[in-house]
Amino acid sequence: MDKKFTVRNLSQQLGVSASTLSRVINHPELVNKTTREAILSQLDELGFSINESRRKKSNMIIGLTISNPKSVFASSLIGCISELLSDTNYQLLVFDIKKRQYINSYFNQHPEYLNKIDGLIISAALVDEKARKFFELNQIPIVLLQTRCKGEFSIHNNNFIGCNDAALYLLSRGYHNLAFVSWKPFDEHIRDRYMGFKSALETQNIEFNEKYHISVELSSEGGYEATKQLMNLKKPPEAIFFGCDDMAAGGYRYLMENNYSIPKDIGIMGFDNMPIASLLALTTLDQSIELKCQIAVNYLLSRINPTKHEFLFDMKDEVSITPKIIVRKTLK
Repeated sequence: MDKKFTVRNLSQQLGVSASTLSRVINHPELVNKTTREAILSQLDELGFSINESRRKKSNMIIGLTISNPKSVFASSLIGCISELLSDTNYQLLVFDIKKRQYINSYFNQHPEYLNKIDGLIISAALVDEKARKFFELNQIPIVLLQTRCKGEFSIHNNNFIGCNDAALYLLSRGYHNLAFVSWKPFDEHIRDRYMGFKSALETQNIEFNEKYHISVELSSEGGYEATKQLMNLKKPPEAIFFGCDDMAAGGYRYLMENNYSIPKDIGIMGFDNMPIASLLALTTLDQSIELKCQIAVNYLLSRINPTKHEFLFDMKDEVSITPKIIVRKTLK
């Protein structure tokens, strides 16, 4: 960035008043959204970082983005990161981005948030080169959780292999007519799980019956509805694999309410290994959330203050963790 940038010469280049530009930089909430976004876009093209001009000292705040605060996964993520930060001088600030979107778009709409954080754990969002450059210009180190971008450190699942293993395990337990419950929108996470599941069947010369593939909202209510649809088929499946434990819990509730015996009448399996899975004795896939959070927090603190925090893991560009099967009592 050109260190000679001032409010006065920037305002002249942008064709706006110095007072308007000053409000965008210092009090963006006071500026009309359309005007603010237009000015921020022009500043971005000039390579000017508004956050650099405002950051005076460390806030001792780590940010975390989520898209569904009601989900079991988000709750576990928040709890785990908060606990890890309790041994440091940092506090956690959660940003509910409402929907899965490019993360720089969210912070362009809320530029006042940039000055609140020293680092950001990005989950439930999309990150591309433009987004990466956005945080680089604003001098905010980031770490990616469950998403990827070249040039930034990421921690994610090997969803394909995990669900490949899950399908093979279901077959080994004597189940043949298998159902798969996924969520909407059909993003890369559930797509990879679904493709891994189908691939395992293909290796055993078993054709997956698409009528057993149900897509619903990502919630326990969605899992309840999907299970209802599957069990009302003329020939219901013998076992149901749910894309996450939250959905599996909804399916479990439907089966209990309708007097099905698990696993005698039907087997169910989840993904995540959330606390609800242990409570229901649900066989599931463990995606190592605690380990991911530990790596993410350690990496981010080492980026913020490398002299005080050492990165403890011998890893470079990314970490891919293969989920492991946790056997409980919902399969025969």
